[in-house]
Amino acid sequence: MSDEQSPREPWQSGPDEPSRSGDTQRIPAYGDYPGTAPQRHGLGEAPRGYGYPEQGGPQQVGPQQVPPAAEERPVRRGKSGLLAGALILALLSGGVGGVVGGYVASRDSGGSSALSAPAVGQGASAAPEGSVQWAAERIIPSVVMIDVRTERAQGSGSGVILTSDGLIVTNNHVIAPSGGTVEVSFYDGTTATGRVIAGDPNTDVAVVQVEGRTDLTPATLGSSSDLRVGQDVVAVGSPLGLDGTVTSGIVSALHRPVSATGEGGDQYTVIDAIQTDAAINPGNSGGALVNMDGEIVGINTAIATLGAMPGVNPGSIGLGFSIPIDQARRIADELATTGRAETASLGVFVDMRDPERGALVTEVISGSAAQDAGIPEGAIITRLDDRIITSAAGLIAAVRAQVPGQTVAITWTDGPGGEERAVDVQLGTQGSTP
Repeated sequence: MSDEQSPREPWQSGPDEPSRSGDTQRIPAYGDYPGTAPQRHGLGEAPRGYGYPEQGGPQQVGPQQVPPAAEERPVRRGKSGLLAGALILALLSGGVGGVVGGYVASRDSGGSSALSAPAVGQGASAAPEGSVQWAAERIIPSVVMIDVRTERAQGSGSGVILTSDGLIVTNNHVIAPSGGTVEVSFYDGTTATGRVIAGDPNTDVAVVQVEGRTDLTPATLGSSSDLRVGQDVVAVGSPLGLDGTVTSGIVSALHRPVSATGEGGDQYTVIDAIQTDAAINPGNSGGALVNMDGEIVGINTAIATLGAMPGVNPGSIGLGFSIPIDQARRIADELATTGRAETASLGVFVDMRDPERGALVTEVISGSAAQDAGIPEGAIITRLDDRIITSAAGLIAAVRAQVPGQTVAITWTDGPGGEERAVDVQLGTQGSTP
C-alpha cells in the first residue's frame, strides 16, 4: 500500500514496473520486459523468506498486484509509460487526492437552488429482483473500507464482513504494511480498530478481526464454480477512498492465470482469477464481486492497465481480476482458525519462458507429488484434468486452485510433438508463513 515505485522481482527482467497506487495490484503482461537469461519458479516449494520463489533460474514476467490507495504524489513529466500493445497488471489500493476531495467538498458547501431541490412526492422505486440495484442493496452493508497508516505511508483498501462479530476477509497486500492493526470503516459511518489475524502471500488472502462489534451484517457467500462467462456481476469497494462505490459488468473470462508481485516486492501471487469488465480501481482490493443475487463470488485484487508513468495511479480499462470465492473462503477459514494457510503443491520448478505449448519442468523436487507420480525433468505439462495448460503461470494457477491432497490427472510430453502421457497425481501441501 505504499506509494513508492515497485522494485523488480527476481523472476522479472527489464526495467522496474510503474509504481502502484493504493490497494489494487498492477500486473505487467507478457512482453512488457525484454527477455534475459532463463528463470524459474518453484511450483509448490515452500517459499523462501516472505513469498519469494527460488532466486535465479527460469523466471516469469507477468501481472503484478494492485496496491492499496496511497497518498498522491506529484506527476513526473517525462517519457510516456505507454508501450504498444503492452498491458500492466496491478494490485489495487487507493487514496483520495486534492482534486477529488475538493470536488466533493464543493458539492457539500451548502446553499440551495432549483437544481438541488427534490421533487415533491417522488421516492426511490423498489429495486427489480436481479437488477444491479437489487444486488447492490444486499451487499453494500457487508463491505468495509480498510485504512492503513504507517510512518512511511498511508493507504486504503476494502474488505468483506464474514461474521456478525467482525471477522473480515481482504487481500494480503492491503494489510501487509499495517504492522498488525488497521482502521475499519463501516457502511453506517462507524469505525473500529481491526487486528490482523493472518495473511497468505501465495493466495493474497488475509483476515482481520474487529473487536467489540456483534451487530454487523455478514455477506452471503455464493459459489464461484457456478459462474459462467457473460454472466452479470457487480463490484463494490472503496476506490480512491470513496467507500460504497458500486460498478457493474460481466464475467469476461474464468480461470485466467494472473501473476502479481505485492507491495514492496515481497509477495508473489498467482491467482486462478475471475476476469471482469466491471470497473475496479485503486482502493478496490479486498472488495466484493457479487452475482445478481448479491452473493459474493470473488474478492477483487488486481487490474491490467495500458502502461503508466512512475507516480501515476493506474485506472480501470475494463480488465479486472478477482480471487474466486471458493478458494478465498477456504483460505480465510484456515487463516482464522490456525493462523496459516495451505495450498496444493505439485513439487516442480517450471521455466517461466513458456515453450510453444505447456509448462516446461526444469527440476523435480525430491519426495514431491510429481516425483512420486514419475513426472521427469524436461517434461512439458499440457493438461491438468480437463484444463489445457498453455504456460507456466497457467500450471501454477491450476495447481493452486486445487485442494491439498486432491488427486488430479496430469498430461505431459517429453518435448514438442512428443507422445502424450497421463498420470494421476495426489497433490502435496505448501504452507504459508505464519
